[in-house]
Amino acid sequence: MKEGLPPLFVDVASAADLPALLELENRSYSHPWTRRNFEGELAAGQRSVFVVLRAASWASAPDRGLRGYCVFQVVAGEMHIMNLTVAPEGRGQGLGRFLLRLAKDLAARRGAREAFLEVRESNLAARALYRSAGFSEVGRRPGYYTRPQEDALLLRHQALANSGGNDP
Repeated sequence: MKEGLPPLFVDVASAADLPALLELENRSYSHPWTRRNFEGELAAGQRSVFVVLRAASWASAPDRGLRGYCVFQVVAGEMHIMNLTVAPEGRGQGLGRFLLRLAKDLAARRGAREAFLEVRESNLAARALYRSAGFSEVGRRPGYYTRPQEDALLLRHQALANSGGNDP
């Protein structure tokens, strides 16, 4: 993360975060996750890992200090990144890179050997982040996204357990 950021810490998301997660998701995407999507991942137990990046002085903040979050699952040695979001005002400060590196490290500890995710074709900033973190395009899902209708690019990161802290 870049110098000059307020103190942040990693936490596990909880049901109490749901209103703040929904608000941040709605500010971030034209087709955001629904309450049901979040509730499903929060209730998934060991199947899903849901981490948030929180401002240190969050206790009384209506947004619960959320600056970003990442949700992923590890199944049969594969990590699938379900959602990675950084608050619009925090983008370009290394928060997404930090969350991605943390998620990859946590997934590798759970036995993931490779990682997959989908990204909107038009999301050039996210594609650049993923490319710099070792992901490459391995497929396309036509019409995967709506509002607007758009293809998803399927990205893969190989040798996840060996990538550790070597990302830029």
